[in-house]
Formats: sequence, C-alpha cells, structure tokens
Amino acid sequence: MEAGLQDGWPAGERIESIEIITVNLPLRRPVAFSTRRLVSREFVIVRIMAADGIEGIGYTYGGRLVATAIEENLKGLLIGRPAGAIAALWQSMYQDSLLVGRRGATIRAISAVDIALWDILGKRTTLPLYRLLGGLRSSVPAYFSGGYHRDDETIDDVAAEASRAVAAGFDAMKIKVGFASLRVDLERIRVTREVLGPDRRLALDANNAWGSAAEAIGPIRAMERFDPWWIEEPLSPDDVTGHARLAQDLATPVATGEIEATRWGFHSLLEAEAADILQPDACVLGGVSEWLKVAHEAAAFGIAVAPHWNADIHVHLAATVTNCMVVEYFDISEDVYNFDLVLAEHLTVTDGQIHVPQRPGVGLVLDDEAIERYRIA
Repeated sequence: MEAGLQDGWPAGERIESIEIITVNLPLRRPVAFSTRRLVSREFVIVRIMAADGIEGIGYTYGGRLVATAIEENLKGLLIGRPAGAIAALWQSMYQDSLLVGRRGATIRAISAVDIALWDILGKRTTLPLYRLLGGLRSSVPAYFSGGYHRDDETIDDVAAEASRAVAAGFDAMKIKVGFASLRVDLERIRVTREVLGPDRRLALDANNAWGSAAEAIGPIRAMERFDPWWIEEPLSPDDVTGHARLAQDLATPVATGEIEATRWGFHSLLEAEAADILQPDACVLGGVSEWLKVAHEAAAFGIAVAPHWNADIHVHLAATVTNCMVVEYFDISEDVYNFDLVLAEHLTVTDGQIHVPQRPGVGLVLDDEAIERYRIA
C-alpha cells in the first residue's frame, strides 16, 4: 500500500470527526393534523469532518433518539474510514444496525450521515449535488404545502392561506384532512378550491386518519367532487393491502411512502400496486443513496415520485431523475416546517419553481448562532 493511502483512498479523505447536534425549533402557534398536535419540531444535524478539512452536513427529523443512534450505533463504524466510500459505508451502517434498525430512528440516523457524505463528495468535486448526480434542470416545480389546523381557526383563515399560495405564484397546494368532521373537511376543501380556481391543483393529506380502506373510501369519495390531485396517506403506512385497495377503487390517485424506509420497503409498495404516487423522503428512507434507488425503481414501474418535506435536499434529487413530478415546499412565514430557522441561506422560489442551489454539495449553510440558541444539550 502506498504511503498516505488507505485501501486506495487518499489519507485526507478519512473521516476525522463527527459532530451530532440536536435542535428543538418552536412554532409560534401550535399546529395540528389528524394524528397529532405540535408545538415544536426536533431535528438532528450531523457535521462530518474529513482529515483534509472538508465538512459535510446532513440532517433529519427525529430528535434525541436519532442522535443516540448516530452516537452509539454508527459513529464507531465511520471514524477513520474514507468519506468517499459512500456505498460501502451505507452497507456497513445498515448491516451493523439490523437488530435495532431497518426503520425509524436508526434509518433516519443513516439518512443524515449519508446526506453528509454526499455533501462532502460534492464539495470535494466543487459540484452542486444535482450536477454531481448527472442532473440537468436548474429549477424544479413545487407545490405550496399548508392547510394545517390551528387553534381558533376560521374558514376565512383557510381562504387567506390559499390566497397567499396563489399570490406567491404556485399552481398547486396541499391541505390537511381527517382532523375534524367530514363536514368541516368538505368546507375547508370547498373554500380552498374556490380560491385556487379550477385550473390549479389541490392535494389532500390525511396523515393516516382512517383505520381501514372501508372506513376511508366513503369520505374520500365525498371529497372527489372537488377534483383532488391526490389523497395522501389515508391509512397506516403499514397497511399496504388497504392502500392497494384504495388505489384500485378510487378515482383520486393514492400517494404514500413518506415514512417508508429503504429500497425493500418501497419495493413492497410497488409490487402490491399500493401507490399511484410515491413520496420518498431522503431524510427518512436512508439518505440520498436510497432515494435514488427508490426513484429509479419507481420509474421502472411507471410510477412518479413527489418527495415528502425537506426541499433543501429534494430540489437536487428532483433535478436529477426524470420521474419526479413536484417537490413539497413550505414557506417559513407560515410557521409549519421550520428547519429554515437554523439556515443562513434559504431556497429561492419564483412562480412555483424552486431554483436549485449552485453551491457545492447539498448547499446547506448553517446559522451557527441560531443553532446554539435552539440546541438541546
């Protein structure tokens, strides 16, 4: 072996240190949807430093449980190994954590690490992630995500939010259903549709509101007169058979997959024909590496993807594959998805198109002062 090399890799590419940061980002006003009420959101940020000083940044939603998984299960597998050996490191992390992983916190931990490793590779090559992956598009279509329930909300508030989406130039919006009665749902959908008009698209997100396909099919059919773009996660994400039944019986496309993990989990959804639209999340399913595998397999099945959340990552991936139809976008002023609180640079959106950042790697620029303000010891 040549001096300065480890298994053929330059010594400077060794992973020298890993910093794990957990932040709790408060919402100004609580929000609710069908299965929970939130007053804050916790994220884990991973900063991986290579021996030559190149730093990669990754993150995921999940808080202290995910941070523990990185510290206890993954960190020891990574220190001293070449940061560019992304596939080998992914397999090592996955294999070593099988007994405590496969989904949930451990896979989210792997996701954050994998994103940071791709960030390092982009910075090392001085290419933005989408260019590194062979992408062409410099902007991608997005939809305005909102429609959460808030305390003391009025129907005028629902209409006002839809009006803000229109004024911002979006031709598509998503709102929540399944939290209140069907009567309330239909009124919120009706008002939103009136504001959007007949030509803009309106997606509906149920967040696992119904216990079975039989319970879900009636309410969704009542909503279909407002021409929904899709109905998202009507059932438990593990109810593959129920989603398949709804996908077969409903006129409205069924979307799911936002908390599914790994290529194998998505293969089961595709094989069962349980989704008309897949919603893989790179921060949930296993990182950039797994997201690409899922998107490419979906293309082989003739299925489009519309990634969940985390537009800072997904804008690059959407620009890379040919079957990504749209990216979910949250305006920070709406106070719903608030990771932007710890970012010094934010995505730019024009007329419903997100511009892909041209900074090397993923392009995340952290606000260190904000991180210290919201950091959990």
